[in-house]
Amino acid sequence: AMAAPMSQKSAMSLFKRMNYFKKLPEDLTISTAHGSIMTMIGFVAMAVLFVLEFRAFLEVKVETAIEVDDTVDTMIRVNFNLTIDDIPCEYVSVDMTDETGTHEYNITRRIVKTRLTALRRHIAIHPEADAGKPSYIAPSDDELADLEAKRASAAQERQVAEAAGADMSAHLDVHGNPHGEVVALSEPTLADYVRTHDMVFVNFFAPWCHWCRELHPIWESAAAKLPDLHYGEHVKMASVDCVAHVEFCRTMHIRAFPTLFLYSDHTMDHALTYRSTRSVEAILEFLETHAQRHHVAHDEGAAAENAAKVRSLASLQTFEHGPEACQMSGVLVVKKVPGAMHIRLHSTQYSHASDLMNASHVLHHLSFGGAPDEQQLSARSSTQILNVGRSQVDNLPFVAHATGRSFVHYHKVVAKLRKKLNGGTYGSYAYTMHSSAHEEAVNALPSIKFQYDFSPMKVVYQESSTPTYHFITSMCAIIGGFFTLLSLAESSLHFSIETISKKLRKPPCTVSAGRRSCRATGPLRAASQDDDTRYRDAASWREGRPAQRTAPAARRARRADAPLGRSGRCVGGGDM
Repeated sequence: AMAAPMSQKSAMSLFKRMNYFKKLPEDLTISTAHGSIMTMIGFVAMAVLFVLEFRAFLEVKVETAIEVDDTVDTMIRVNFNLTIDDIPCEYVSVDMTDETGTHEYNITRRIVKTRLTALRRHIAIHPEADAGKPSYIAPSDDELADLEAKRASAAQERQVAEAAGADMSAHLDVHGNPHGEVVALSEPTLADYVRTHDMVFVNFFAPWCHWCRELHPIWESAAAKLPDLHYGEHVKMASVDCVAHVEFCRTMHIRAFPTLFLYSDHTMDHALTYRSTRSVEAILEFLETHAQRHHVAHDEGAAAENAAKVRSLASLQTFEHGPEACQMSGVLVVKKVPGAMHIRLHSTQYSHASDLMNASHVLHHLSFGGAPDEQQLSARSSTQILNVGRSQVDNLPFVAHATGRSFVHYHKVVAKLRKKLNGGTYGSYAYTMHSSAHEEAVNALPSIKFQYDFSPMKVVYQESSTPTYHFITSMCAIIGGFFTLLSLAESSLHFSIETISKKLRKPPCTVSAGRRSCRATGPLRAASQDDDTRYRDAASWREGRPAQRTAPAARRARRADAPLGRSGRCVGGGDM
């Protein structure tokens, strides 16, 4: 019967000994200043670590992997935007080739050409209808025969008038050139000729140019008909041989033959380029329109009334100040195989000289990516098509310090796929670009070429987040670890302080009767005894046994517990 209570008591004792959260009475604890400081430091450090750990918990981590490119794109978009600084838009064309044998020439779909001044100010959108392909309508044989007969008759009249000593102003202009004939000019004579005439229409040509030879009879016929027209006295037609005057044509920004400039208002500061049909009727109509503009603008008596007419006529064509640039932007849909986009700086309806062509350009944007069109994009899963194109160049200039130099840009394109936390994916194409410039062969025209190739691998970015249990584990590790470290640090510090304090409280030693004595007396002895008693009691409490009191402490306890007799002495007390 007594074994059961003993067994229960042993089990309860064992259960209590398993308690790892034992508490000390308040009178057995010591509060120190350095302990408070260590506690504050610990709280601040744990708060900082908590904030950093919480931020890391909220952040989305990205893991990178390399995989085989298995995207289903068979076509890809090439998005580009560049400015060619010294070539007019009518001479620029875009071709595309690839290794499967595809060849496309003079692509105009989804491409916009913008005419710019030398300062890159907007002039106009270059029309794509028959752009860079002016037609030539030559005079008939009868018209040419009439032209020759008219020239012969005019020459005979001049000879008769000159022999008779008559006034030659009816036959010759102020420079002594016959009316109705094309005047051959050069660098020194062109400026003087423009200053002395209201309007001068100049043909910059090269004798070897096929299109210049096509234009020659048209130009001669138009000049022969001018004297018979009401505005003929205000307009003169001339020509400049750019083979004989190469440097002069370069300074005049001639980039192709034939180039037709109309100078007016007695100045060469600006010129109007003629780009329409090459026929006698079209040229005379062009000259009549601008002769009317010139007459209206210089009519002193009706300047205010004719201001609207001036603006209306001036809007028909735009004056060019200096060389003309061309900005090209657009999208090409190409096969996802190695290929090239070739920007050619010449037109099939003009003749070009390589020493007058400069391929300097600024690459504003170039990117790869996207579905061929919106219909196919909606028909497929957005996880399969890399539909985001990003440019890795931004207004990057490429300068050719000499004419006749071509540029080649090499691109290695790699697919990138990003897998989001919510399960969605999106991708893009990145690329590396290496560029080089080289001299073209003799008589070969410069160009700008973009070669591209696709990597068989793709880069996959997998987004991930920190699990909640990981965050909780980290927080527990921070709290427990800091408390442990601070406890060790505080214990070491406390032990050091107590050791130093005891040494400082060591009582003085005396020598009496040949014996050395170092016993503490008075308050110092009492404090030392109380400290010893307190630490022994704390140690005994931790071990789960009653505190072993010293003899003085036991006597004081018995005295306090003993009953008092009538005389005020303790009954049954021990030594007092």
